[in-house]
Order: sequence, then C-alpha cells, then structure tokens
Amino acid sequence: MHIHNIVKHCCAVCLCLLTASSGFAQQPADSFSLHMAISRTLQNYPAIQAKQAQIKSGEANLTDVKHDWYPALRVHEQVDVGTDNSIYGSYFTMGMIPSTSGGIREKNTNQLMSGNIAMAQMQWEVYNFGAFGSRTMVAHAALNTRKSDLSNTQNQLTIAIIQDYLELLRLTALQKVTADNIQRTEAIQRAVNATVKYGLKPGVDSAVAAAELSKARLNLLEVKGQYNRLRIELAAFTGIDTTNITADTLNELKLAGLLARFAPQEAVTTQHPLLQFYQSQYEQQKALETVIRKANLPKVNVMAAGWMRGSSGEFNDYYNKNLWSGLGYKRYNYLLGLGITYNFTDLKRTREKAAVQHFTADAAAKEQETMAVKLQQSLDEAQSDIAIAQQRLAEIPSQLQAAQAAAIQKTALYKAGLTNIIEVTNALFLLNRAETDMIQARDAAWKALFRAAYAGNTLQDLLPALH
Repeated sequence: MHIHNIVKHCCAVCLCLLTASSGFAQQPADSFSLHMAISRTLQNYPAIQAKQAQIKSGEANLTDVKHDWYPALRVHEQVDVGTDNSIYGSYFTMGMIPSTSGGIREKNTNQLMSGNIAMAQMQWEVYNFGAFGSRTMVAHAALNTRKSDLSNTQNQLTIAIIQDYLELLRLTALQKVTADNIQRTEAIQRAVNATVKYGLKPGVDSAVAAAELSKARLNLLEVKGQYNRLRIELAAFTGIDTTNITADTLNELKLAGLLARFAPQEAVTTQHPLLQFYQSQYEQQKALETVIRKANLPKVNVMAAGWMRGSSGEFNDYYNKNLWSGLGYKRYNYLLGLGITYNFTDLKRTREKAAVQHFTADAAAKEQETMAVKLQQSLDEAQSDIAIAQQRLAEIPSQLQAAQAAAIQKTALYKAGLTNIIEVTNALFLLNRAETDMIQARDAAWKALFRAAYAGNTLQDLLPALH
C-alpha cells in the first residue's frame, strides 16, 4: 500500500513538471504578471518620480538661462531732508557713504534742505562673444543628463524587477518541490514506523526517517523565509500588497522557444541607456569647459539712465524755509553709454580652470568606455550561459526520470527487506535534487536570457514576447 502511494506521488510530481512545459498550467485569478510588476514600479516608485521632478527643474533652469540676455531695468524714487555741505575731493563710496551735492562755502551750515530724486537705469549686455550661448549649451546638456538619468534608472529598475520576479518564480517552484519532498518523506516514515512496530525493522530506521522529515521541514521554512523577504521587496517596488499574489508561470511555456530564436546583439550599442547617461555627463563636462573659456572674453554693454531731481535750495546759497518746495522736479538729465569690458588679469586663471575642467571631461569619457567594456563582458558571458543552459535543460529530464525510478525501486526493495533505510533516503534525496536542479536550470536560463537582453539593449524586443 505504501509503495503504491510513493509511485502515485512520484507520478504526480512528474505530471506537474511536464504540465509546466507543455502548456496546460492554469493560473489563479490573482496571478501577478511580469508586465504588471514592471509597469507598476515605473509608475509608482519614488526614485522615478524624483528623476521626473529633476527634469522639470532642468527645463525651468534652461528657460531661466535663456533669459540671461534680457536687459536689467531698475527704477528708483526717494525723498530726503538733510544738510548740504560739500567740499572738493574724490573718494570711494564703498556703498555706505551718502552723496552730498551742492556748492562750496567757507563754513558749514546747519540749515535743512529738502529734495527728491527719481531715476531709471538700464544695463544690457548685448554681446559677449558666445558666453550666453555656452551657458545655454550647459543648461541643455544638464537637462539631457537628467533625461538620460531617468531613462537609465527606468532601465535599471526594469531589470531589477525582472530579477526579483524570476527569483519569485524560482522560490515558488522550490516551495512546491520542498513540500512534495515532505509528503514523500512522511509516506516513507509511515511505512518505516509500521515495520518497526512489528519488529520487522530495527528502531534506528524510524529515527533516521524522523530526522529526514525534520530536515525537509526546515528546508521548507528556509525557502518560505526567502520568499517572504522577496515578496516584501516587490511590494516596496510596485506599491502592491503582495501578501496574496501568485507569480504567473505562463511564461515558462515560452522558455525553450525564446532560447532557440532570441538572438542578442553581438556588440554593445551606444544607444544603451547606461552609455547614453555617461555620454550625457561627458557632454555636460565639455560644455562647462566651453563656459569657462568664454567667461573671460570681452563683454559689450549698452547703458542708459535718466533721472529727475528737485531741491528746496536755490542759487546763491538760498535756503527756502518751506521744505515742501523741494518735492517738485526741477532738473532733468539722461545718460547713454556703450561699454566694453575685458579683464586681462583673469587670463591665466581662466586657462587653469579650463585645464581642470578639460581633465574632468576626459575622466567622464573614460568612465563611459569602462561601462561599455563591462556591458560587452556581461553580454558575452550571458550568451555563453544561454548555450550552457540549453544543454542543461536538454539533459535534466533524463536525470529526473532516473531519480524517480530509483526512488520507486529503493522503496520497494526496502519493503521487501532487501535494502536499508539509508539507501531509501539517498534515493529520495536524489529525486529532490533532480527536481531542484530542474528549477535552478530554468531559472539560470531565464536570467541569462535577460542579462543578454539588458547588455545588448534588446529588453524592449524581448518583453513583448512574454505574458
């Protein structure tokens, strides 16, 4: 009777594995697809939203830089009451000493004088030999860097979600295999206990069976712990409560076909989001170098000012007692000018700063080359792993069949008294390992396929082929 249960259970395991390969697997209503995981992550993950906000900030900065060319216009009006004693001589105001204008007299006087002044001043840097354009280029480059950073982050998150999802599938299958191993071990323990009870087998057989069952249960707890940690991580990425979700296994049906027909690129493309990000950083550093070189070029300014002034004082040192008389405008002036400014003393300093920035740009270029080499290495390794994975998947069914046959035979021999419990537990271990190897081989094949797609920048070609 117990032999019949073991045979029946092994056949059920074989049927389950074959079902996953032949297309009859049915998914629960709350299954969690790979496309759902990716789309929810790209919509809700805070890092993506932060990058999008940075892009808006870069767009606003570009608009602000473009407005640097606009002229500055200032208007001013003030009313004053004070003394009016002046003397010949020049000085630097340092922005703190008030201005006094008027005639020169022999002695100071304490008589008050009122007055008011209104003025408008405009200064316009109309030309600076490309400095405006270089600052606009930097703003464009900074915006492009933020956009490429967003694209690269989305790509990195996509591959991270794919890796987690594949791991979720692996742990789901591993839980099933571990649970099946517990059921087989429990069946063996029941058979052993029955024979030991009637004195047909030594008592140590019962202890060995109990130890194997405890070990199988501990393995299941370990797998469940890994599964729960991964489920929590996926919940953080997607914003979905993953407590009751089930990984969608329909894509397992497509693995063999994808391995056979999916041909990743032989060489890494410069359009890869990671390389585009490093390229944008290099271009931004080169643009900053141009800004530094142009910062010390001459600047052409158009200047204009107009002002009106009133005073309660009149010619011949007459002080009007009516201070309100100083509030009307009595004199009007304007001033126009064209200025060219060139700071010769900053030439050496500018060259030194430009040299520093030049080396910074070279470092960014070398970082891009380094990333290209690493991506090419990853692509070559993934393609090699795909070839090995195909061979493993072709061989493992033979291992699984042999292990199933061995488990059935050893159990029958044990019941007939022709072998010991150690041989039975070894056979069950081989069966469990064969089932686990099948899971690991499929997982390795999927991961190699996606590594190749990531490194070759063909993820967008592979994802539509999946459920």
